[in-house]
Amino acid sequence: MTVETSETSRGGSPWPNRLILAVWFVCFSVGSLVHILTVAKYGLFANDPADPLPMPFVVVNELFTVLNPLTIALLIFKRRAGIVSALGVVALVYVLNLAMMAWFWSAKGIVYTAWLYLNGTMGVFMAATARRLWRAAPPAQALP
Repeated sequence: MTVETSETSRGGSPWPNRLILAVWFVCFSVGSLVHILTVAKYGLFANDPADPLPMPFVVVNELFTVLNPLTIALLIFKRRAGIVSALGVVALVYVLNLAMMAWFWSAKGIVYTAWLYLNGTMGVFMAATARRLWRAAPPAQALP
């Protein structure tokens, strides 16, 4: 197991990469904790009977209970696979929340923007730093 990052492509300090990776870990750890605690408290695929969401939104949201910890594990053990997983999870978050924005607007006349502040900034940060982490990732080892 390694959480080491190599030096930058210009031979600079590895610390910026480590700090960026730490932010990624915090984001996915908080996401994991929130989704796991929600499942523990309300159960899997719970939906508010007084104000239900369409079931596809609930199912996709529950996927993050598994995808967030999986992404953390991949970032630790297989850095480049973790970067791809992280970007895929963030893209799924964007698609889910944009669909929910459209649904809330069309069904209830509500502008749903709560996700933009945390998930939106997290996604922009990860998209902006993924290339740097990719270049600094340890090379993939050949299978035996």
